[in-house]
Amino acid sequence: MTKYIAKELLEKYLQGTCNEEEQAIVESWQLKELEGKTFNAKAIQVESAYKSIWKGISTKAGTGKNLELKNRPYRYLAIAATILIALSAGLFFIQGKLSDNSIAAQLAKSGQDFVPGGNKATLTLADGSRISLTDAANGNLAKQAGITVTKTQDGQLVYNVDAASDGRPHLKGLTLMNTISTPRGGQYQITLPDGSKVWLNAESSLKYPIDFNAGVRKVELTGEAYFEIAKINSPSESSGRKTERVPFIVVTDKQEVEVLGTHFNISSYSDEAVTKTTLLEGSVNVLQKSSGNSRLLKPGQQSKVSASQATPIVASPDLESEMAWKNGLFIFREEPIETIIKDLSRWYDVDISFEGKPVNVSFVGIVSRSKNISSVLKILEETGDLHFKVEGRKILIMN
Repeated sequence: MTKYIAKELLEKYLQGTCNEEEQAIVESWQLKELEGKTFNAKAIQVESAYKSIWKGISTKAGTGKNLELKNRPYRYLAIAATILIALSAGLFFIQGKLSDNSIAAQLAKSGQDFVPGGNKATLTLADGSRISLTDAANGNLAKQAGITVTKTQDGQLVYNVDAASDGRPHLKGLTLMNTISTPRGGQYQITLPDGSKVWLNAESSLKYPIDFNAGVRKVELTGEAYFEIAKINSPSESSGRKTERVPFIVVTDKQEVEVLGTHFNISSYSDEAVTKTTLLEGSVNVLQKSSGNSRLLKPGQQSKVSASQATPIVASPDLESEMAWKNGLFIFREEPIETIIKDLSRWYDVDISFEGKPVNVSFVGIVSRSKNISSVLKILEETGDLHFKVEGRKILIMN
């Protein structure tokens, strides 16, 4: 066991002088052995400590910018309060030193470490033809009914109405649908024909019409995506009648989410019992298909829809954790190991399972999604509860 003084180690981390072991300890945020001591921190002290520490951690994790702190409930500051207690009381925390036989160390040394995902996707056009966005060169990819599909230099998919057209796609009464899908180990960003932006997480797909000038905008989602919806007025505005926003509807297997212009995240994986909708800006109405019941969300709220509930459940989640994937991070705050396994499997395109009975443990930590899987496994191993064995592209968890 290796003992560190919390104050000294945190200062080394913010100065960039930690070794790999010390950096992993700070990033895992495990302040232990508080020995029952108490410290009554004022709210302003907690806020100051949180901003300082989170700024350093988010920068070290590779975000390139500070994470958003606006509209954060006071309870989000719990970890900062713990660190502040350690700094003020001069307490110690203890971490187990990883042995050279740990699977994280073996992966890193062998050169067989699983690399993170990247911009990978496939575009399926209305005629059934498929375009690999992973391999396609930048520039125009296809033309459909007066619309040009372009891959930009920064790895995005954009739809533009051709200048030679009359401003509307020439559909001849048909609704042409495209589908963009990401594999395990993939992510992608798309600008839809109406100007709305969508970020797809790994193992996800979005089906959408190429004509968003009709009276409704409707897409179908599997997996996870973050949406920034463009505000579009109905054609009635030009006729002098009352202006109306064209609704945007996201359909998943369990729910329909209707919005006008807003920012939100939906997680609806087939292997998850719960579909989560998290609202960051604006308002959305979540309709549960099975019961017909709905809930209106406010910014900072999240709905959960499942087969065991007749009405969407609304709560106030940890927004930084929910949006971590889009910001290029894994953020675990008392996250169960089962959830972590699924996230890692999708992003690193590996199969992870327990050898024997699963353990009931949760983890706290922050790691950049741009790092190899060994960086994440190292944090999990530090607890001493888990050990790993690799067989091809499979990782077995032993306890």
